[in-house]
Amino acid sequence: MTPEYNHGTSGALKNAIDFLYHEWVNKAAGFVGYGGASGTRAVENLRLVMGELQVADVKAQVGLSLFADFEDFSIFKPAPQQEKSVNAMLDQVIAWGGALKSLRK
Repeated sequence: MTPEYNHGTSGALKNAIDFLYHEWVNKAAGFVGYGGASGTRAVENLRLVMGELQVADVKAQVGLSLFADFEDFSIFKPAPQQEKSVNAMLDQVIAWGGALKSLRK
């Protein structure tokens, strides 16, 4: 999960990813972004990072809007369609994770 704009969280996430480099190799990842533009730009940046780690990132992603999925921009109240987005993303992560399993041995 990553915010659209860097308020320190994006840098912390990148540091955590770098620190756990070997644990990420040949795994699958899905993304949840949030912000005014649903975290789209932040997720695209993370896709590049994951590519360098040999992580298969899935196409489906969850984009949470500060306007539609947060009450008063702070209380998380996702719109009903977000459940479908989460399930689609997780289904792809599970499928790719299984497909990459032989590479991790």
